[in-house]
Amino acid sequence: MQHIAENVNLFDDNGDVVIGGWSRERLFEYNKIDYPAPSKLTEKDSYYISNGEMGFYLGVETLGSELAIRITLIDYKSGEIIRDSITKKIVLDLTPLPQSEGMGEFSYTDKKIALTLTNTVDGRYIKCDFIDFNNYKNLFVKVFIKKAEGDSMNVISPFDENHKCFYYKRFVPAFTASGVVRFGGTDYNLTDDNSYVYLNWSRYALFRHQKYQSLNAVFPMSGHRFALNLAAKVGNNKKGSENCYFLDEKLYKVGRLKVSGDDRKTASEWKFETLDNKVSLTFTPDRDEHGLQTCKCDKVTFVFGTLNGVLENNEVKLRVRNKKAHMVFMNI
Repeated sequence: MQHIAENVNLFDDNGDVVIGGWSRERLFEYNKIDYPAPSKLTEKDSYYISNGEMGFYLGVETLGSELAIRITLIDYKSGEIIRDSITKKIVLDLTPLPQSEGMGEFSYTDKKIALTLTNTVDGRYIKCDFIDFNNYKNLFVKVFIKKAEGDSMNVISPFDENHKCFYYKRFVPAFTASGVVRFGGTDYNLTDDNSYVYLNWSRYALFRHQKYQSLNAVFPMSGHRFALNLAAKVGNNKKGSENCYFLDEKLYKVGRLKVSGDDRKTASEWKFETLDNKVSLTFTPDRDEHGLQTCKCDKVTFVFGTLNGVLENNEVKLRVRNKKAHMVFMNI
């Protein structure tokens, strides 16, 4: 495992990726201008925001002139899950996602949706008007994602077969949210005190598609702010995987995992265990009177459930009991 501690470019002068590893800060410079085929780069920004009453997911993905916007809203009290998506094969003059932490804006508007994502030095603004969301009610979102001090998980996985293929992922839970998510006549109000947020940021070029699944969560626990990211392997991750969890501002890496579950069955229970048993977690899909709490939004499947188990490091031992979590399944 290689821990990167100084700034380094992702691409060399030939556009090859010759590094791999992870860092606690954004030290990998995504020097897109040096990549020989920028139209073949997949770029994704996705947010998950919760206030204990609901979970809200927004993902934006671009590939050349292609665009996908995916939105999912779950009401934890009623169990209702609503989702909708916008997919376009060709968008003329498609605005790229912001490449800088502190500046840049993505915007897209058509007859159904007006979406703006704005990066500033203090955080990020999300504004969305979605008409007849899920052919049901209007969705309105106006949220400021405030940046906080803390670690982030940054990993680069190269591919031995092709040095122009790579997977670059950032998982950032050091945010709070303020504003409102409004669906029809229901307001879900967010404040810095009641909100829990993570950002999944990824840029990659793969030489073949693969199945990918992740277990994610963000919630309060034992006086801490807790976040979790466990995910399938992509590329050569001998120098570091993206598996980790956070207590408040601090990142704890997770070693090699033994994973059991069936990605062909959404009702499957999943277990995640390290060889030393310092991480032992079980994800169980939730059910209510309507059935399994799952939905498919475009090409992404979400399963909402409950997390139980133990996390232990040199500083603390935590027991996770009946905490809300979710799994995400997709082809990338």
